[in-house]
Amino acid sequence: MTIPWAVNSGVSQRAPQQTLPGILGIEAGKSAGVVFAQLRPQFRGGLSPGVLRRVREYIEAHLENNVSLEVLAGVAGLSMSYFARAFKQSEGVAPHDYLMRRRVHRALGAFGWNGSASFGDCSASGFSDQSHFTRRFRQYFGVTPSRYRWLTR
Repeated sequence: MTIPWAVNSGVSQRAPQQTLPGILGIEAGKSAGVVFAQLRPQFRGGLSPGVLRRVREYIEAHLENNVSLEVLAGVAGLSMSYFARAFKQSEGVAPHDYLMRRRVHRALGAFGWNGSASFGDCSASGFSDQSHFTRRFRQYFGVTPSRYRWLTR
């Protein structure tokens, strides 16, 4: 007689080998994508796909300018506080952080592929000065722009 999951019974028992589909209670034959989609939490709320697309397009078109939360909320047709919460729920980051990331990535496009690029080429991404650009670059990539340039040669 075996004791399932025996604890302190003096008899050493091994737990039965379980597979991921067995643990999740799903039938065999489902693809890994379906299994992991079931594991990912489903979020409700956030911005609709159309509104999110319009906001992203506006940000991309106006990266070199000052983009305020008020303007982005106007593009979305929402109040500023509701827009900020919904955007963070949709994108996983606050609108300002998303804007800074996009600016750094645009600057990286000008900076990363051209070995002779200077900050002047990157300032078109909307950073007010070189120290602001360097600080954000280091925050997202872990190295300064000059170190990045040296590492990518």
